[in-house]
Amino acid sequence: MFEQAVILFFFDFLSAKSVGKFMNQFKVDFKEFKQALFTWKYWRMLAALALGCFTFSSVVNGILLPHHFFAGGLTGLGLLFYDSIKEFIPFSLLYALMNIPIFIIGYREFSLKFIMTSLIGISFYTISLGMTEGILISISDPMLSAIFGGVIAGFTTGFYLNLGGSVGGLDIIGTVIKKRLAIPIGTVFNMVNFVIISSNAYLYDLETALFTGVFMYVFSWSMQKGQIGFSQRKSIFIISSKPEEVAENVLKKLDRGFTYFHASGGHAKEEKRVIYTVINLLELGRLKEYLFNTDPDAFISVQDTGDVIGKRFLTWEDEGFRKRNK
Repeated sequence: MFEQAVILFFFDFLSAKSVGKFMNQFKVDFKEFKQALFTWKYWRMLAALALGCFTFSSVVNGILLPHHFFAGGLTGLGLLFYDSIKEFIPFSLLYALMNIPIFIIGYREFSLKFIMTSLIGISFYTISLGMTEGILISISDPMLSAIFGGVIAGFTTGFYLNLGGSVGGLDIIGTVIKKRLAIPIGTVFNMVNFVIISSNAYLYDLETALFTGVFMYVFSWSMQKGQIGFSQRKSIFIISSKPEEVAENVLKKLDRGFTYFHASGGHAKEEKRVIYTVINLLELGRLKEYLFNTDPDAFISVQDTGDVIGKRFLTWEDEGFRKRNK
C-alpha cells in the first residue's frame, strides 16, 4: 500500500492533467483553510489541541513509560518499538517519523484544512513530548496510574477532537483502509490495539498488559465524554394514538417544541404520527408523568443526545461559528 501511494504521489505531480486538477483543488482548499484562520472557533480548537497534546505527552512520559504501559493507536505502536531504539532516538522524533508514510498514503483523502491541522497537531505533540521528557507523575500504584492517566488524557483528547483537532496517526490510515478495502475503522483500531496489548504481555508480563487494557478502556470512555460531555439532553420519540392531546397536555406544559413524523406500524399496518422533541434531563420525570396522565398506552423512547444546536439550546455562535450576513 505504501509503495503504491508513493508511486501515485509522484504520478500525480508528473501528469500535467493531474497537476492542473490538483492546483484547482488546492486553491479551493487553501481558501477554506484561510477563512478558518480568521475564526475564533479555529483558534479555540488550536488552544485545546495544544493543551491536549501537552497533557497526553505528560501521561506518556510520566506514566506509560515508567510503568511500561502501552497506549492505543500510533502512540502505542511507537511505544512497542521504543525500548529497543531509545538509545538512538527520542520518542518525540519517532512519532513524527512514523507519521510521514501515513500522510503520504492519505494525502489524497483529506482536505488541506485537515492536513494542515493534523501537521500542527503533530508539531504540538512532538514538541510536548520533548518538553515533558523525564517528567515524573508520582503515583506508585499501577491501577491508579492507569485510571488517572486514562482520565486526564482522554478528556483533553476528546475535547480537541470535538472542536475538529487532529494529530494524524491511525485516524488517517483507518479512513484510507475503509475507503479502499471496505474494512470499518473500528475494526482497524481493534486489530491494532489487540496487537499492542498482546505485544505488551509478551515483552513484559500479563499483569502489565492488563493495566494497559485498563488505560485504553478508561481513555476511550473519557475521550467520548470529552467529545459529547455529560449530556443532560434527551431525545424523545413518542408514539401515541392521541398525538394532538400529547402535544397539548405534555409538550406545551414543558414549553418545548416538537416535530411530527409520519410512520406506519409494522404489525398493525396503521398510519401513525411519531412525536419528536428534545428536553433536559430534569424535565424527563415531568414528561413521563404528563404522558401517563394523557395516554398511558403511549410508547416512548428516550435517548442520550450530545450536541443540540437551535432554539432553547446552543446557537451556532456559541459553537464558535461566525454569523453569516443575510
